[in-house]
Amino acid sequence: MKRFVRGDSSRNTEGSGLGLSIARSLTELMKGKMDLSVDGDLFKVTLTFDVC
Repeated sequence: MKRFVRGDSSRNTEGSGLGLSIARSLTELMKGKMDLSVDGDLFKVTLTFDVC
């Protein structure tokens, strides 16, 4: 989830690769936690926030 720019020319999908890093930063700004789990080519994101 680190900030990076996709530099592999063999990749043909759109995007810079910044999405998860930006989502994590926004979650942390809102005092939340973001967890990422990977199962093969599928990834799941879990966001957790404290109840006020």
